[in-house]
Amino acid sequence: MAKLFSIRMRLILLLLIPSLLYAGTSMYLLQQDKSDTEQLTSSLYETAEKSTSLILNADRDMYQALTAYQLVVSGTLSADEKATQLKVLKENIDQTNTRVGQALIILKEKQLLQTAHADTKVTVEQSVAGFQTFFDQWAKEANAVVQAGSVGKGVLNEAKLMATFEKGREGLNAIGEILDAYANQTIVDTKADNKKTATSIFIGVAVIVILLFLAGGIVIRKIMRMVRRILMITSQVAGGDLRQEPLRTYAQDELGQISESVDDMVAKMKSLIGTIAFNTQFVHDASVELSDSSKESASAAEHVATNIQEMTQEVEVQARSSEETSRAIEEMAIGIQRVAENSSVMADHSSLTSQHATLGNELLFKLQHQIVNMLNAVEQLSETVQSLTRKSDEIGYIASSITNFANQTNLLSLNASIEAARAGEHGKGFNVVAHEIRKLAAQSIESADGINQLIHETRVEIASVSESMLATKQEASTGSQMMQEVNQSFETIMQSVTNIVTQIHETSAITQQMSASSEEISATMDQSAASSTHILMRSQTVAAATEEQLAMMQNIAAASEQLKSVVDTLNQSVSYFKTK
Repeated sequence: MAKLFSIRMRLILLLLIPSLLYAGTSMYLLQQDKSDTEQLTSSLYETAEKSTSLILNADRDMYQALTAYQLVVSGTLSADEKATQLKVLKENIDQTNTRVGQALIILKEKQLLQTAHADTKVTVEQSVAGFQTFFDQWAKEANAVVQAGSVGKGVLNEAKLMATFEKGREGLNAIGEILDAYANQTIVDTKADNKKTATSIFIGVAVIVILLFLAGGIVIRKIMRMVRRILMITSQVAGGDLRQEPLRTYAQDELGQISESVDDMVAKMKSLIGTIAFNTQFVHDASVELSDSSKESASAAEHVATNIQEMTQEVEVQARSSEETSRAIEEMAIGIQRVAENSSVMADHSSLTSQHATLGNELLFKLQHQIVNMLNAVEQLSETVQSLTRKSDEIGYIASSITNFANQTNLLSLNASIEAARAGEHGKGFNVVAHEIRKLAAQSIESADGINQLIHETRVEIASVSESMLATKQEASTGSQMMQEVNQSFETIMQSVTNIVTQIHETSAITQQMSASSEEISATMDQSAASSTHILMRSQTVAAATEEQLAMMQNIAAASEQLKSVVDTLNQSVSYFKTK
């Protein structure tokens, strides 16, 4: 099975993925707003505003041409004034055609020639063609009247010529209305796109927050479950209870390794304590038997020394007793040797237990260090949230400035409308421009209000994230304190294991000393058995050997008492632990 992500990698991903998603969302939002702004600017300013301005100026030039024509044919001008008005007439006709041509180029570049009027369904291209047809016809007819020198009221208000003029002007008005409708529709489409974008971003942020909480909850729950289990096990071990059952399966990460190491340590301690308890019981039984045997041997040796004169009659009995004593001493030497070997095994197991306890302590220290790193990461994320709060305040200030600017623009457009009204017919075109400025100001106010609403919602979300970071920080602090308590429990276990190792080493040294003494006694008893057949001729030698045997039995009795004391101490230490 492939190794899963480590705890450190999970925590890093838990912080990195939301950061990347938030950054991507922000970049997408900025790019979308930039695109919408550029599109709105291009459509409204470069297309609608410029084209409308050219159309309005062309309409003004038409009126000025009409006015110059009416002054020329009125018959009230002098020759110089008539020549001036003829020049004005020609210039305004040329300017009208020039401005309409410039507007036509802009609309052609923006591919708006086929944009149709909402009511009449007449396209921009058709309106321009109608204007050029009727305006050119009017210009030719007007020039013809001027060249003919016709004057008077009938020529001034000639119905057909005025109808041709109005039809040409209707084409310009249709173009202006189409451009107004296009600008309004572009604004509506832009708002709809922004609304869709905002909805997508809100949904994405909500999904990210939900996933973040789910992932964080799962990781924290897993960590806390493992910590609670280790705390329970170490508390029971500190209380002497080694009856915990290991898990069947472990996670393939640091938490699983720690849990497996703790279970292995408890299992090995349980096995070690069981072995020590069994061996100490065996040593206790052997020491009791040795003590009894040594006391009996001492009593027998004293009896032999007292009754040395009767040894001649009891030579055969003494020989048999010597042989039995030799065999008992040999068996005792073998038992003591086994005790020494078992003590060495116990010492090795105790050293291994101490090493595992040290390893468990190191693993707990690493886990505590990882929790401290997690606390530092949460602190950094909290600082990032505070930075976002400050930036949202700055955006709110900018939105307020936009609102103030729009209000001032609206006031200026109102003043311009008033001035245009005062100017009368000559201010009509400027009045249209003022009206468009007023609409743009109103739209700016609406956009600023939308920005303020988004800022308010962003602040609410940032406050929620800040509260979640604080709760996570508190939980991590609690986990760090619990890890310190577990570390203290491990130190207590290590100290107990160290004491047991020391006592086992002392027991091993004593059993080795007893083994040497038993070998010496065995050799002496062999010598005594060999010389018992010659007891009659060497009674003095037997007496000396008997006295030496008495001294050795006293030494054996003292050593057995000391061994019994050591075994009792070891039993008392082992009885602290419960293995069944």
